[in-house]
Amino acid sequence: SSLKKSNAESFDSGDAIPLYPVTTATKADDSLAGHWYIKTVGSITLRSIEDEEWPFIEFVPTEARFYGNDGCNIINGSYKTGAGHTLDLSNIATTMKMCAGDSLAYPIANALNDTRSFATGGAGDGSTILSLRDAANRTVMTLRKSDIDFLNGAWQVVAVNGKEIHVEDARLVFDVDANTVSGNAGCNRLRGDIARNPQVSSSVQFSNLATTRMTCPDIETESALLIALEMVTTARRGAHNTVDLLDAGGHSVVRLTRLTRQQLSN
Repeated sequence: SSLKKSNAESFDSGDAIPLYPVTTATKADDSLAGHWYIKTVGSITLRSIEDEEWPFIEFVPTEARFYGNDGCNIINGSYKTGAGHTLDLSNIATTMKMCAGDSLAYPIANALNDTRSFATGGAGDGSTILSLRDAANRTVMTLRKSDIDFLNGAWQVVAVNGKEIHVEDARLVFDVDANTVSGNAGCNRLRGDIARNPQVSSSVQFSNLATTRMTCPDIETESALLIALEMVTTARRGAHNTVDLLDAGGHSVVRLTRLTRQQLSN
């Protein structure tokens, strides 16, 4: 998980407190896998939070553990699922920072403590919603899954701002879990970060884009691609293994086609 990678060294178990009884976790349900942004906690609907501070939970089935952040403190713990979509959260620990008076730390901790089962379902915008429920089957928390996993992998750039390009080296590789983009802009290698707006479906934004500085014969096409990537706000999956990266107005600024293993080996 990206949280674990970024916080593993700074997280001191001495700064954490166990919230619930310790139990042994078993292999967990894969349907929970992934990064989920918290939408509601009890009667509270989350709004107007900076993207990088938006509370989330990430479930990792291969470890039967989850990681997250309540907007103030780091959370992690174990989980196991059972028949009827039961969900047992245990071994939960959190850092103990002093949080603002309107912090969501307490409501989120209570919701996790009350969770006994879960349900997943599709939303009208194509994203997936996770509902955590208490012993009376009341929803105590809803979460929205990061919905750009379809970007994972290697892609050929075939159009920029609606204009077809035929530059074999113009390729992008997305690692959604690591929040990175890499590849080649047509001549120069590039690398950058992926960010998402939790309030927007299929949100994807690129930042900290950096390239090598070789002189290229078709530098204008490369420059246009780099500028277009900085304008991207969302991604849309199309037919025949294509993806459009869209600007804030919903216009395709970059079109991609998925690369096959054979193409990658050439």
